[in-house]
Amino acid sequence: MNILNAMFQKTLFIVHICVASALLIIIVSANVSANVSASGDLRRNFDEAMATWELELYEKTQDLDNKNLSQSDFENIRDDLDRVRMQSRGFISRLQPIQNQLTKQLRGLGPEPEQNQTPETEQIVTIRQNLETELSIVNSQIKQAELISPRVDELVGRFNRIERQRFVDEVFSRGPVPVSRSLWGEVFELSGTDWEAFLVQLELAQSTVGGQIEWEEVIPLWVIVLAAAFVVSLILRVMRRRYGVQSDVTDPDYHKRVLAASLNALKRALIPVTFLTLVAGTFVWSNVLDPEIEQMVKAVILGLLFITIAEAITKATLFPDRSSWRVLDMAIPSAQQVRVIAIIIAFTFAADLLIRVLNDVVHASASQHLLGKFFTATTMAVLVILLHRKSLWNLAGDIPEEISRVSRLWSRFRVTIVAFMSAMIAAAFIGFIPMAHFAVFNLVATLELFLLLLLVHVIVHEVAHYELSGEADIGRSLRNVLSLDDDGADRLGFWIVLCVGCGLILLGVIGTLLIWGMSAQRLFGIIQTALTGFKIGEVRISFIDIAVAGILFIGMLALTKVFANVLDERLLPKTKLDAGVRNAIKASVGYAGLGLAVLIGVSAAGLDLSNIAIVAGALSVGIGFGLQSIVNNFVSGLILIFERPIKQGDWVVVGNEEGHVKKIKVRATEIETFDRASVIIPNSDLISGTMKNWTHKSKLGRLEVRIGVSYDSDEEKVREILTKIATEHPGVLARPEPYVLFMDFGASSLDFELRCFLKDIENKMSVASDLRFSIRKAFQNEGIEIPFPQQDIYIKQAPGVSKSIDVSAEDTEDKKKNT
Repeated sequence: MNILNAMFQKTLFIVHICVASALLIIIVSANVSANVSASGDLRRNFDEAMATWELELYEKTQDLDNKNLSQSDFENIRDDLDRVRMQSRGFISRLQPIQNQLTKQLRGLGPEPEQNQTPETEQIVTIRQNLETELSIVNSQIKQAELISPRVDELVGRFNRIERQRFVDEVFSRGPVPVSRSLWGEVFELSGTDWEAFLVQLELAQSTVGGQIEWEEVIPLWVIVLAAAFVVSLILRVMRRRYGVQSDVTDPDYHKRVLAASLNALKRALIPVTFLTLVAGTFVWSNVLDPEIEQMVKAVILGLLFITIAEAITKATLFPDRSSWRVLDMAIPSAQQVRVIAIIIAFTFAADLLIRVLNDVVHASASQHLLGKFFTATTMAVLVILLHRKSLWNLAGDIPEEISRVSRLWSRFRVTIVAFMSAMIAAAFIGFIPMAHFAVFNLVATLELFLLLLLVHVIVHEVAHYELSGEADIGRSLRNVLSLDDDGADRLGFWIVLCVGCGLILLGVIGTLLIWGMSAQRLFGIIQTALTGFKIGEVRISFIDIAVAGILFIGMLALTKVFANVLDERLLPKTKLDAGVRNAIKASVGYAGLGLAVLIGVSAAGLDLSNIAIVAGALSVGIGFGLQSIVNNFVSGLILIFERPIKQGDWVVVGNEEGHVKKIKVRATEIETFDRASVIIPNSDLISGTMKNWTHKSKLGRLEVRIGVSYDSDEEKVREILTKIATEHPGVLARPEPYVLFMDFGASSLDFELRCFLKDIENKMSVASDLRFSIRKAFQNEGIEIPFPQQDIYIKQAPGVSKSIDVSAEDTEDKKKNT
């Protein structure tokens, strides 16, 4: 029977093994089949995409020799190459999961058996071969896709070099001088050119455009624009009531004046901007203009927008309703000249924009391009020189510190700007017209950009300062929600202004790069690469991941703080736990939240925790020696929190320091002494040293009061009085009863000690003082004397001392008689 049972168990075990192997083979075969099917479809799609990429790269390589590429052609080429790069990366991201799955399946099959081991079954061998074949194909496809990005980068770099070289040749090349007769002769030759056809087309558009507009389709646009303008006007009214010119303020500060001038400028420009938006939207929405006419209309509207904004800003800045609200307190003639020059500069910008658009539309000759740039560049340079005359900028009255700093900075660069503009005028007259035009207009545009960003910074500063000061409803609500005092509101305002300032600096850098020739496409690509991630060696850095990690870390810390406050203020007070346990729970929640926030932030940033563990292990020895005391204090702090030999609020004595435990931190414990001084004691000293805790178990404690009476006093009477006084005090416990001890026969008194127990040992000093007052009064009423130490001094004379004293006295009397 035993043999039959053993054989049955072995047979059953073999059957189990066979069934499990069959199930495993079925599952693996199904997975392999699914992977083969999925990878087969993806492989076919990859082959087609690879052929398309190769053709695209070949065509772009042929375009390298094309000498007639325009700026738009370069941008289109970069767009096509970027699309190829993104498609290749998309295939890589789709192939990598298949690669990982195949790798896991191969690992699941285990290593191939060696020669001296049992060979695998035919099915397992077939599955392994199929998996290895599919994995090799997927790896090959991933490698091919990865090679696309370097080829695209190399082509983009070559096109960028060609574009830069053409730009340099175009801008810095020397052409004919403006006084050349041949140059002027070609300018007015319009017959037979695209100018003539364009003028005919423009005249036709003027006569037919009104009838082609379908007003039923335009009405919704008008409604949207007018509604937006109405909403903006309401917002401006509210803001002008709060931040605008105030009649009761006679001497506003600099920021208030800038903010009020900005609001007045927006109000003044609202109606013209709304009208221009309606006109532009009507033509663009209805699509009734030819492309050439539409570009000209857009240039005219944009130029009128420049002039409108310049007129509104100069009016609100230099000529407000009240003279005390001027941003720049200038003399009237100087202010009028500045305003006129600023408006003419805006008009010159508009004229230059219109001339460039028209020259591109009608395919103007090189002479027409050059003379157009010459007139606008020299006019702009002369206007900038006139605007930088020192006689215009003599400010009256007290100059705000902000304007003084800007004035000092401007005075340093004024001469440089004037010299630069003069040099560009000279360069234009000797034939470097494109360079002069490029430098003058870009410099002016850069200065205007930075002035605009400075204006936005001042506005944000003033609004944040006003709202967080508590004078406004929004600021008061925000301060109440965040529980901010004046210092907290100032810090919040500082961080708001700082963050906005950093954003404005970033915008200034981006705008400056765009103004000075970098294409928006290339800049967008750089920003996209910086945000999505780039590699330095084997480390991938992504600002988006870093920002998300920072937001998650801060959010987790804020959530932890809110949860800890809810525990401390609402949940834990309803329990029977003492203050020390509640503080330990709150601290534990805070530390757990901090650790979880760190883990979430590190994971969101994409850092490999295994690498961090390796680095931490490598640095463990250094940490052990260099941070030994910090780690010791940290561990001691954890022991104090969980073992709780002391807790918050305890009355402790550590060495020469005595006071209440204010806060137990990770590294050190803060003790507040009775004279309100804070003593910071390392946690390791509390764990390893000797410490007295008056309130460790409870606040019950014993009080001793020593008193001495004269030897003539009745001892029993003294004990009765002391016991009665202690019993009648409300702070002394009735159980255990107070008692009196006869301590000693002193040198001058009989020494007694009153011992009693207090409900709260923290009242020890005040109760002892009350008892002494009562003892003094009771002893006086009963005639019991409290002696003080007395000593009697007896002088013992030597045998010959009295005789010598008598002789000296007689000599003294004889001397008196003789005199």
